[in-house]
Amino acid sequence: MIVPEHTGARLLFRVDPIPLESPRGYMCRVASAYHYQRPKWLMRLAGFSELEAALARQDRAGRIAHLLRLEPEEWVAMCYRLVTRRGRRKRLFCGKPVSTYHLNLGKPRVCPACLREQSVWWAVWDLCLVAACPVHRCLLLDRCPGCKKNLAGQRPAVHECRCGLDLRTLVTETADADLLAINAVIYRAAGYLIGVAAQREINRHDFPPELSGFPLGSLLTLLGCAGSFGRGDIRGRGRPECTRIDLNVAIRVGQTAVSILRNWPHQLRASLKGMVPEHFDDAAALTFDKIFGTFYFRLFRGLPRKEFGFLHNVFEEFVREDWKGLVRGQHRYFSVSTREKSPWIPLAEVTRIARTNRKRIEKLVRQGQIEAGFFKLRRGRTQCWVKRDSLNWWITARDTRFGQYMSRPEVERTIGLGWAILRLVAQAGLIRYAQGSERGLPHGRHLFFLRKDILAIKLAFEKHAVPEREYSKPGEFIALGAAVRSFLGRHSGLAAAIRAVIDGTLVPVAFTSRIPGIMGYLFRSDHLRLYRPVRGALPSEGFLNYREAASSLGLNSQVVRRLVENRILRGLPGCQPHNCKLVLAGEVQRFSNQYIGVNALARQLDVTGSWLRRHLKKTGTPVLAVPWRARETSYFLRKEVAAGLQIYPPRTSRR
Repeated sequence: MIVPEHTGARLLFRVDPIPLESPRGYMCRVASAYHYQRPKWLMRLAGFSELEAALARQDRAGRIAHLLRLEPEEWVAMCYRLVTRRGRRKRLFCGKPVSTYHLNLGKPRVCPACLREQSVWWAVWDLCLVAACPVHRCLLLDRCPGCKKNLAGQRPAVHECRCGLDLRTLVTETADADLLAINAVIYRAAGYLIGVAAQREINRHDFPPELSGFPLGSLLTLLGCAGSFGRGDIRGRGRPECTRIDLNVAIRVGQTAVSILRNWPHQLRASLKGMVPEHFDDAAALTFDKIFGTFYFRLFRGLPRKEFGFLHNVFEEFVREDWKGLVRGQHRYFSVSTREKSPWIPLAEVTRIARTNRKRIEKLVRQGQIEAGFFKLRRGRTQCWVKRDSLNWWITARDTRFGQYMSRPEVERTIGLGWAILRLVAQAGLIRYAQGSERGLPHGRHLFFLRKDILAIKLAFEKHAVPEREYSKPGEFIALGAAVRSFLGRHSGLAAAIRAVIDGTLVPVAFTSRIPGIMGYLFRSDHLRLYRPVRGALPSEGFLNYREAASSLGLNSQVVRRLVENRILRGLPGCQPHNCKLVLAGEVQRFSNQYIGVNALARQLDVTGSWLRRHLKKTGTPVLAVPWRARETSYFLRKEVAAGLQIYPPRTSRR
């Protein structure tokens, strides 16, 4: 620091400062050494009128240090200068940042026993919460018994009052053990030696272990919050009450802080539980502000969880286990686990926990199956809150009933049936089901399927130790999923096939992993075709579906469909042509013996199909035309006509 050009007066000799000495005490000691009546005369020599203003302002440190023959750094380190830490203005107390309201600059305190050992004004006496001396186990004094006035900073000597009374001759009052223990913690954090007896007193009180590692500023903040425990008046919650720098206030704050910090955390839990009334009519009337006062407000506003998490954890544990009131949405400082264990739950959250709708819960409340209460809150609003124990009992009973059923996604994962097929199979009577609204299950409009029936289907297929094989398309063997698309259908046919597997009359021969669930099991095509739902009895000669018939004829399945609709091929007896999906195997063989496709004949004659069709049209040869798609028609010629056909291909024909 640079000393200004205007140096002013300077003392004749230097008085060495003592470590951890108060700056006002040092000025008082220097004034006594030069026989000045008050330290303010030293300030006048430096050109300042007020001592407190000169001590607080850093820009005046150079002139004061020059007057006292100190290095500027020595004086600045001694003063409680202003600094900015994390965006907040604080003061450095013996090199440790503390809040301004933790400093007692209005009513000085002294320990007569300490003054008898050495006439030094220790800086720790300038802290608001320091009310006792742990070394001499006595209370501090802030009032002179001679003149009945408060001690002043402007006095002839550190050990002498303005009235001339020697403070070293006063008899001190013994402090109780609780006050000595908490003041010993403050002395230790400030850097003072407290002795073995004081350390034993701290250990005996069993304070939180985190207390020993706290810096001085954090410790004073914690004690200020703990000292406000149980005070219902929160009008002055913006600034702690310990700023009233009265000694009695400091004693009361210290004793209150010890009462909740000793025997950690049992004493705090007992104190919190004791302040909550055992019998009450309105749970909404139990509020944290009214019961715990400024402690609740300062816990979440002045004590961040990152640094004071041990205190937050104990308070939230109490809320989870012993708090009987409401934990509303404005208590955003609580963790999620604390809010989720409140004995009362708002109706909006009940719907999320119970996985049902609001109307269902309101109906259960009216029926008395769930216990709830209607509380009148601020602004005249009335809200419905549900007892958590009652809701948990209802959810447990519901889930017990729900255990008999499986939801649609679970059924799909178990046996591989999609929603469309599953619903139709259930309606066919194979699987029993219920709607959620009928059983009080979640999502009341959805269907739930009996677990017993689903597992019976799964075990019926899995009990056959069949090998896995590759599968691409139906042939001699067909997958159950492919049979559903081909001829079984998703209604009674599939249900009949699954029921046959359960009964043991239909046995799978293999399975493929390409198709999930029971749809991937392979069966003999002729065996599975017997469960195709038809009207009337099945013919003894057998039948084929359109795809199989088209494969044997070398045609498209749509061509086979048109042949059946035009009654060229006969379908099953009693089945309308446009609804039939099967054709008699004998009819397919008969058509194959009588007709040949024009395109197939053109390949045999080594001509193009278009040329052959023009030739047949020119010669007037009768041809069977079957239109099966837009602008696409298949042509067939009787085999006896094709055998006597004489064709002379053009020169441009294919070779």
